[in-house]
Amino acid sequence: MENFVPVFESKVKKLYDKVVKELSIPKKERNKKRLKKMLREIKNMKKTIRSAKKVKACPHCGQPLWDEGDLAYMDADSETS
Repeated sequence: MENFVPVFESKVKKLYDKVVKELSIPKKERNKKRLKKMLREIKNMKKTIRSAKKVKACPHCGQPLWDEGDLAYMDADSETS
């Protein structure tokens, strides 16, 4: 699972950008069902990323699996939680 963390992070970033774009639309014209679905998906993906990042190094060679603090929006979310 930890091998897919960069893929999950890129998907979260894309969804985050789509949510921001959807929120720029006037309130009456927003697709509320789509917005809620995207927010739920972002929340679930972040939860998956956090659980996968508990493993920091490869169990075989000991090399780090990813850079610490890659994405700013992940840090901002953890501060508010």
